[in-house]
Amino acid sequence: MSSLLLPTVYLGGCIAAMSAFSYVYRRATNMTSFEAWFPINVEKEQYIALLNSEPAVPEYHLRAALLRRAMEAVRRLVQVQQEKPALQQLMKTGSIGDDLWREFSAAEQEITAELQEIAMEANTFKEGWGQTIFSTAAQMLEHEKQKQMQTDMKAMLEMESTRKKNEEEREAREQKENEIKDGEKRLKEAKKAEEELLRMEEQEKKASKKK
Repeated sequence: MSSLLLPTVYLGGCIAAMSAFSYVYRRATNMTSFEAWFPINVEKEQYIALLNSEPAVPEYHLRAALLRRAMEAVRRLVQVQQEKPALQQLMKTGSIGDDLWREFSAAEQEITAELQEIAMEANTFKEGWGQTIFSTAAQMLEHEKQKQMQTDMKAMLEMESTRKKNEEEREAREQKENEIKDGEKRLKEAKKAEEELLRMEEQEKKASKKK
């Protein structure tokens, strides 16, 4: 699996870079009004809801929710970092306007504020956690990514195995059909040869009688 994982990771990185450029370009060409760069942060809303719930939830639930919020923040930060070079390139070529740049800048500021807020929240649970929560979140994201890549690879291998099996079955059916056709053809040719032989024998008999 490791021999397959390395090229898959490389391919995934290339696809991510191309996807980032394509995504930014589509936003630049299709955007008609100012809109948020990211959808609603569900993980943040869930954490706040748990924090303010009555009765109070156990602390470990809050810690887990904050970690999920940190994972989403890291994911968005990585996305912004991946998309920024493509956006800057489009800015240089004049393919985008100020509206999209303002949208992107707002997203950057939102991410920065979110990271700071998460760090402050983490320190309320344990002093110094704000300095390590994001590395933990990044590791968990990477683990999920690798797990998803392995799942995708397994699915691809299964699809290829199914395709190969179907191809082999199709070839076997075609071979059997060809064998049947060849057999029918040989049978017809043998019958035709037999009829021709009988006809020639009949002609010889008739010729003998005339003599």
